[in-house]
Amino acid sequence: MKSILQAARAIDELRYDLENIALDDKKEIDQYTDKEILAEAKHVLEMFVNGTNPHWNYEDLQGENGPEQQKWARGEVRKLKALIKKYS
Repeated sequence: MKSILQAARAIDELRYDLENIALDDKKEIDQYTDKEILAEAKHVLEMFVNGTNPHWNYEDLQGENGPEQQKWARGEVRKLKALIKKYS
């Protein structure tokens, strides 16, 4: 398995997103290129940090859905940033 794919699967929200896209595309996740996975990671990160058009992930990161969700969201953001930095 590709390193980026292993890292992507360790991030809940990115794994969920890739699984849904793969289902729509009638593909397996491992058929996506590193570039496509990286682009999706950037998109998922944006859902956490962009307050212009808030997503529930943004609300989680802001603590609007409780401290446990905020802790989870902070972990997701940390892992997404690390993946993007490593594979960019």
